Amino acid sequence: MRVLCIADGSEQRNGLPYDGLSKAALGGSVSITMSGPEGIVETVRRSHFDIVVIQQSVPDMKLVRHIRKSRVPTPVMILVRQSTPHAVAELLSIGADDCVPASVDPIELLARLQAIVRRVSGHDSRTLHIGRMTVGVDRREVHIDSKLVPLTRREYDLLELLALRKTQVLSKETVLDSLYAGESEPYGKVIDVMICKIRKKMRNFGVDEPFTTLWGIGYRLNEKAFAPLGARNHAAEALGDRSAKESCLPVMPGINIMTSSTILDLT
Repeated sequence: MRVLCIADGSEQRNGLPYDGLSKAALGGSVSITMSGPEGIVETVRRSHFDIVVIQQSVPDMKLVRHIRKSRVPTPVMILVRQSTPHAVAELLSIGADDCVPASVDPIELLARLQAIVRRVSGHDSRTLHIGRMTVGVDRREVHIDSKLVPLTRREYDLLELLALRKTQVLSKETVLDSLYAGESEPYGKVIDVMICKIRKKMRNFGVDEPFTTLWGIGYRLNEKAFAPLGARNHAAEALGDRSAKESCLPVMPGINIMTSSTILDLT
């Protein structure tokens, strides 16, 4: 999960995430990018972030209004040190997805962040259902027709990421940031290798092509590949042989437009 943390107002002097957010990051694969409020809309539009977290001493509606008036769809959570029920209600009414006290327990905070990202991605529970495939986020298990798919930890992380963003194409850089948040990132081809290994394992369960590769851009989950066996159309079957022969050439890196924000990665 990639989090853009905005230190608003007096909180900008510190330039660090609240303690609860730092500890929440330790409970899951969370990458935190710290920034001030200047240029936030352009930053979110040019870089892939799952959620924006705004740190405030007291509720200030200006930044949330600015984000929503700019029609940025990225979800927004407010972490505030002091607030009133009226202020929280107003923040939610103008477009914030959640507003919680800075003292919130890190376990609860992480769960709230994950729940917001799931809902935005079109999933309403911790078990993702995509045709024949179920992804148990809480158990970190993937099943095809109720049969467990033997995945490594990193392979599971990659498949879950693509399942959560099933309608999006994710670049190799985005996948690396999400899987290796706060760690020394491995060589670029590691994602291509994992994609190939997952493909081979999925074929043992009758899933011929679980991912769509957009050469030079990235990867996307192929929902049609997980359709019930009886629902497969003739066109998909005709393409089966060609898909099975797809090479595992690496995705060439594209251009990442980054801001000058200070980056703080935590796991």
